[in-house]
Amino acid sequence: MENTHQTISGDLLFPYFSRLKTGLFFVLLFIILVITNFQGFDLSDEGFLSTFYSHIFDKPESVSYCFMFWLTGIIGGIWEKIFSPMGLFGIRLGSVVVNTLCAIFTYQLLKKYLNPTYLKLGLLIAVLSLNNDIKVLNYNTLSALFYILTVTFIFTGLQKNQTIRIFVGGFLVGLNLFIRVPNLLETGLVLGIFYYGYLFANPWNKMFQQAGGFILGFLAAVCCAILAMYLLGHLAIFEGSLKILFMMSKGAKHPEVEGGYGVSRIISLFRNNLVQSVKFAFIPLAFLTGSLIVANKVGHQLKLAKYLIMLVIYSAVLGVLYLIISHKLDHFDMLFFIIGFTLLSAVSMFTNSVSKEIKIMFFFGCFFVLSFPVGSSDGVWTAGRYCLWIAVPVALDYLLGIRSVNIAISLYQEKNEHQTRFWITEKQLAGIKKIVVLVVLFAGFYHLYFYPFFDRRNRSLMRYALQSDKLKGIYTTKGRAEVFNELISESKKLMKENERIIAYDNIPMFYFATKTIPFTSNPSPGVYTAELFQADLNASVERNGKLPTVVRQIIGTVGEASKWPEESLPEKYSDNERNHDRNLVLDSFLTRNNYREIWSNKAFMILIPGNTQLP
Repeated sequence: MENTHQTISGDLLFPYFSRLKTGLFFVLLFIILVITNFQGFDLSDEGFLSTFYSHIFDKPESVSYCFMFWLTGIIGGIWEKIFSPMGLFGIRLGSVVVNTLCAIFTYQLLKKYLNPTYLKLGLLIAVLSLNNDIKVLNYNTLSALFYILTVTFIFTGLQKNQTIRIFVGGFLVGLNLFIRVPNLLETGLVLGIFYYGYLFANPWNKMFQQAGGFILGFLAAVCCAILAMYLLGHLAIFEGSLKILFMMSKGAKHPEVEGGYGVSRIISLFRNNLVQSVKFAFIPLAFLTGSLIVANKVGHQLKLAKYLIMLVIYSAVLGVLYLIISHKLDHFDMLFFIIGFTLLSAVSMFTNSVSKEIKIMFFFGCFFVLSFPVGSSDGVWTAGRYCLWIAVPVALDYLLGIRSVNIAISLYQEKNEHQTRFWITEKQLAGIKKIVVLVVLFAGFYHLYFYPFFDRRNRSLMRYALQSDKLKGIYTTKGRAEVFNELISESKKLMKENERIIAYDNIPMFYFATKTIPFTSNPSPGVYTAELFQADLNASVERNGKLPTVVRQIIGTVGEASKWPEESLPEKYSDNERNHDRNLVLDSFLTRNNYREIWSNKAFMILIPGNTQLP
């Protein structure tokens, strides 16, 4: 195979995009990220984080479960204090800033080694992949920013032989551990030091010295974080959250929800994600290249066959576009394709003559792609879109730089030699590259328009405001706005700001919207096993004394129920098998304390203890 890298200019493949000035490119990325923040309303993950940020400093015991993301809470809490007049939109703006910085720092890291057009295309794909997930500042986006900075310091430290830079890289990994506990896997970046040493023939004593600097930096950051926790009075809470994290991986009847952190499940999920990613990329790419090879081979004998094969190729591309438009190929399918083509390119890149700098960069990029989803309960489904920053631009630059394909096969039989040749011309390969990139970009923008994270509707329907000072500037569908605004209106009559209540089970946004405080230590008890919920509920009753008002959802609001309330799941939410045991705990608590329902609509109900007097 002829693999002539960087022989076709990005100016020829994507002439309009290549003329885009770098500064304007980043401004446009920022605008894309901002304009998607006004629409879509999620009660679960965004509410979980927003409530965490609101109370980490003044009521840390009410969000103690969240302390497994302690540094995320510190950064988010500071950001929320600064931008509190902007409410939820202000916290979403924090994520816009972080993601824009990720793009800028990745560009600065790679600009000396990649075609600038392909680098910007890779960054655009990474940004479009992000726009199908939660919008608020969160531990995944912060983890990505810290990772990019870590790689920057390690790489420049290796290049300039400055151990202090590698120390800083290790320090950032230590801090990233407190952004998100599974980031402990990033200590494996020490392998990059030895891989760099192997590529550049560094002596072993030098490699061990640099690795020592990395490890010392990591340990220094851990010590600093623990000291900061101690001074803030957060250390015991953090330790308690880690105990809960380990307990969540044991004894779950429904591991897809309750036991997502079990080691065996995570390993199995990693294997399945890897296979699925490679399959999603290999099949369409093999079809395109294989069809062209066959068309060229048979074209000499039968031109009609060549035209028929080309017709099949273009029909297949139109079929893919139809599947995207009809939502049969969703944003998760495209994510698996992007990760798959990145991993497939690694097979060629690490076995061909590519510059040493590109190889070490791609090592760091692939390490992130492979390791980051491992720490998530749902692997690529929840974390895969955040780890594309380095790997995708490098892989895209490598694949788009391949000029043509020429495969010669020799067969030997006794004294006879038979040769056959397969090829794809430069013009044909350029066409494939354009088609693949444009389809990926089309899918990215199309899925961006149909906001899929727990508010999966056409954006043209999301023009109804939410009646809370904390939610101003956020718009959703008419049905969702109506039922939630009804809940907000009724809550103002029954609850006061800073009152401790229970919002059950996946609706923590209620706390943020009403400025109330979680009665239990977890604003989202829907992630608990029944045993953990029972223990937290008992401890909270003992700690708080007074029985709380309970706000309870009566329809599903996440996953397949993301089009609520206009489209609700047919099954009764309280009968959902995965919630059954935990619901029994709450029902027992409500019965034991004579709770009674005083208000409800199609999505929510409010219950108060039997001895509570209505205002």
